[in-house]
Amino acid sequence: MIDVLTRGWRSVRWYVGSVMGDRDYERYLAHHASIHGSATPLTEREYWRQRFADQDRNPQGRCC
Repeated sequence: MIDVLTRGWRSVRWYVGSVMGDRDYERYLAHHASIHGSATPLTEREYWRQRFADQDRNPQGRCC
């Protein structure tokens, strides 16, 4: 019973984290490595700054 609850909780945590963007930087790194090879990727701080700046310049489908 505890194993089922633990797996359920992990699934919920994974889903909420995915919806909130917690894994976006890791996905960016994987994409960057597969497409751009040895080029230096953005740091996590640079990534988030650029992402938010892009959203501010081009607001699409945002609620606020």
